[in-house]
Amino acid sequence: MFEQFSDKSQIWIYGFNKNLTEKEKMIVKDALNQFKAGWLYHGQPVLGDFSILHDRFALLVTNDNISGCSIDSSVAVFKNLKTNNNLDALDQDLIFIRSSDGIVSLSRSEFRELVNNDAIPDDTIVFNLMINNLGDFRNGQFELKFADSWHSKAFKKRLKESV
Repeated sequence: MFEQFSDKSQIWIYGFNKNLTEKEKMIVKDALNQFKAGWLYHGQPVLGDFSILHDRFALLVTNDNISGCSIDSSVAVFKNLKTNNNLDALDQDLIFIRSSDGIVSLSRSEFRELVNNDAIPDDTIVFNLMINNLGDFRNGQFELKFADSWHSKAFKKRLKESV
């Protein structure tokens, strides 16, 4: 995946609040293909690409070092998908884990409660949507065991008070 891009390439990962159907994947792909064809940074074309992974995540990559309005224009694609197709990949409150039911999304409060109730074992796979370069993605930083992820630090189990 993304063979033409270096490990230093920028990556943005958008997690949808539900698994995408085949029809919904086509809607997302059409929107991202249209965006990619007109993606500009300071008036120059951006070399970028995308992929849909696990029917749940949209990955957007570029070798170009872009910022500002060029990034905002990519976010606008996902805002339009949410508004026009009820396909939400912008909910920053969601945590994604792999469970026996597949990939599920949980609110931060739901996830915190599961951690506090010992329902998230250390080997549970969590998805790190915060990585920002392709090298980290290639090196396995996208899918991590809970114990090895930033999630385990941010959602430390509260010690139960003894009575």
